[in-house]
Amino acid sequence: MEKVENNVYDTQVFKYGVYHKENVKWLQNLTFYREELSYFDTLIEDVKAKNTILEVLNQVFVFENRLQSLHRESDELLQVINQEQWGFVDDALGKEFLLGEEICTQHFSLRDRYQVFENEFIRTKHDFYKCLSKIL
Repeated sequence: MEKVENNVYDTQVFKYGVYHKENVKWLQNLTFYREELSYFDTLIEDVKAKNTILEVLNQVFVFENRLQSLHRESDELLQVINQEQWGFVDDALGKEFLLGEEICTQHFSLRDRYQVFENEFIRTKHDFYKCLSKIL
């Protein structure tokens, strides 16, 4: 019976490791995405300063809103991912590697949320560059 318990424990530790690695990668990616968003903000300010054409300013306004939304979501994702990481540390320090259904469900939900953010970031980036290539 002890072998079965050890296998369950090993599986739980393995899952924590996988979730931790995934979180670390997301945090690295979010750092990059946030730098890109800041760069896009700079480009928008440059375009606004050099253009008075209403159509261009309307397009810029649309992208400002999309970028603001991405900024907010990246802030929230950073907070949620870090909270999950801190929870993993608390569990590890307490040797409570019993990865319950609730933790798995929360992590799956976080993964979905991150993927939605990442897809929206990529879509916005490509749309923004297309827009810039037309108006510059």
